[in-house]
Amino acid sequence: MSGEDKPNLLRVIINCAEKAANIARTCRSNEELLGLLVQEKSGAEANERFEHDFKTLADVLIQETIKHEVGALFPAMKDNILGEESPNFTNQLGESVTIAVGESEEETANCLGSVLSGHDGAAGALAAEVHRVVSFENKKLGEIPELPEELDYDNLGIWIDPIDATAEYISGDTMFTDFPGITSTGLDCVTVLIGVYERDTGVPVIGVVAQPFGEKVEENMYNSSMFWGVSLSTLQAHNCEFEARDEGRRLGIFSSSENSDILQRFLDLGYEFAFSAGAGHKALKVITHEVDVYLLSKGSTFMWDTCAPQAILRALGGDILDFKASVAEQKAISLTYLAEDIESNSDWKRNAGGIIAVRDVSVVEELIAKLAEQ
Repeated sequence: MSGEDKPNLLRVIINCAEKAANIARTCRSNEELLGLLVQEKSGAEANERFEHDFKTLADVLIQETIKHEVGALFPAMKDNILGEESPNFTNQLGESVTIAVGESEEETANCLGSVLSGHDGAAGALAAEVHRVVSFENKKLGEIPELPEELDYDNLGIWIDPIDATAEYISGDTMFTDFPGITSTGLDCVTVLIGVYERDTGVPVIGVVAQPFGEKVEENMYNSSMFWGVSLSTLQAHNCEFEARDEGRRLGIFSSSENSDILQRFLDLGYEFAFSAGAGHKALKVITHEVDVYLLSKGSTFMWDTCAPQAILRALGGDILDFKASVAEQKAISLTYLAEDIESNSDWKRNAGGIIAVRDVSVVEELIAKLAEQ
């Protein structure tokens, strides 16, 4: 495929994120379907921070749809598209089914029908969304840049988080913080995260973050909010020009379970706090300039949580750092996505050292100096 004929990877990922958002909205709009789809995670798939963590068919279906679409257009990347979820699903009869996107809508509907155990209408509705031709357009999307012709697709991998903040997605209950526009729980916290990284360096280079429930049109009807960034050596671009909330105030965003000693260090530096759900959502608040920093001291995020927002932040002059390594070495140590120890380290996908997300790397020096104090 010539450079002239090759589709634009960024545009493809944006359209995939919108298709993912459509699937998420379709599932969420039908309470019976949502009830059928929820399964509790267990064992190695459970996130230790939650008593109950959930895997939904929507998660798996979105992930496999993105793999199918990107893999078809960029065959060199097909084997390096990774996600949070296992494609294996157990239906209500206890039968194990592997979710796969078929070549036709009928094939996909038949596969989904095996999971949904007789709910053929629901299976058909989901299959229709999977095979719908989607092209996301919105005035806030900005101009999609042409990617460099020399981009080596063999050297690119993708991390997908199909629905980040799954518990929020399922419950839908919204609670607000003291800061306008920042919710602590609710559908606003749900994101679709698709991040592209270089396999040889582990550096994230293209990111798309979508909020399926970003713009409420009317009761129970939503449009997506879409954010993207490109950070290549020959191209820096994004659609994230946002003014800071208030130059005279410092605001950090955290998990409600964050260590009180960490929070005290931020207080000492004059920061105010917001607490919110969803790693992708909290990173997005840094991207949109609504907060200055997102810190999580625990190793409870994974590569699929951070790859997409980190690529966008890098395009903005920011980054996502390894919290423990940066504090220990007293310099900014970026997260990377090298997969060298897959066989020897079953936990290689975890950001074990915690994370610090910033839009302005210049604030990091003061932060890590304070966080290193005994």
